[in-house]
Amino acid sequence: MNKWYRLTVIAAIIAVTAVAVRTCQSSSDTLESLQNQENTAQTEAALTLKDVTLEQPDDNGGLLWRVKAQEATYSPDRRLANLKAPEGELFQDGKVIYRVNADQGEIREDGKAIFLQGNIVATSPDTQLTIKGNSLEWTPDEDLLLVRDNITGNNPQLQAKAQEARLFNKTKRLELFKGVVAMTKQEPWLGFKSEKLVWQLEQKNLETDVPLLMERYVSKADRTVTDRITGQQGRFDLVKQQATLRQQVQLSALKIPLQTSSDLAVWGVKEGLVVIDKPVQIQHPKRKLAASANKGRLNLNTQILLLNGNVQALSQNKQSLLVADEMSWNIQTQDVDGRGNVAYRQQDPAATVNGDRAVGNLERQTVVVTGQNVVTEIVPQGIE
Repeated sequence: MNKWYRLTVIAAIIAVTAVAVRTCQSSSDTLESLQNQENTAQTEAALTLKDVTLEQPDDNGGLLWRVKAQEATYSPDRRLANLKAPEGELFQDGKVIYRVNADQGEIREDGKAIFLQGNIVATSPDTQLTIKGNSLEWTPDEDLLLVRDNITGNNPQLQAKAQEARLFNKTKRLELFKGVVAMTKQEPWLGFKSEKLVWQLEQKNLETDVPLLMERYVSKADRTVTDRITGQQGRFDLVKQQATLRQQVQLSALKIPLQTSSDLAVWGVKEGLVVIDKPVQIQHPKRKLAASANKGRLNLNTQILLLNGNVQALSQNKQSLLVADEMSWNIQTQDVDGRGNVAYRQQDPAATVNGDRAVGNLERQTVVVTGQNVVTEIVPQGIE
């Protein structure tokens, strides 16, 4: 047998068959025909084993893998072993890094690659991660455990589904591809969707450089979406419960309801605080109110929006506009408080007022503008 495995036979060898045939023909045969006959006529030994344990040493003499199987059948050159119901342990630097089992499998390339198929289960003791799928390939030289076809991954924090998973033990990184859906297994109840999601198992975060959708649900049982955010890139810290999304970021606070658009948003999920340190557009479609600013902070729990820098708030119904350096906006009551270089304009009745501060309600179109020398109150007809 080749040197690429150490073999322990737990039960008897079922069959060992060796046949060597050589046919000699007349002297009129050419040398070429004789060589062809020799190559095709020779048959190597075939070997089938029952209840077998196979081991592969690494370059230092330690274990690289250990696999048990109900049955193992070897190719004539002993470079390929077909396994029935394999289960085993995969090692790195003398330590078990994965435990695997499947319906069937193959050991190829002098033990340098293991392939498993059918009802794959692979577990990582260090990260408490379990991956299930229908096809597995382990390449020790590349530190790569590749699982394909209807992937599910679970650990105490998160569960995920995808069509392909690449697990790297040294960096404790799981890369998920194609139709990735992930959900938290504890509060706050969150869902993630993307075509690629990198799960940093040791650092406990998710990240992607392709479009990401993230949603918050009412509870574990009630999957009604309360908040939704999307972006072209994203990262989520599972410990801090903080999401950072970049490029074409859209936030929909469905309970309020309110929508924001920007190129950056940091969402502290536990605190319900969304920090937007890029120019932002805000829409309140139900009340036909809109605003824009250089920066913003939205508290989803208190429904208070703070805007800074070139603030503009517009009531589309009443056709009124409030401009200020900074503004506090109570979304629930529609009360606003603008400060610094305030300008208020409305069409009915037509008026323009400048000052240092404006306090009022955009929806009702009642605003008090104050300044160093003047205080002006605007009350449209029909409002007492």
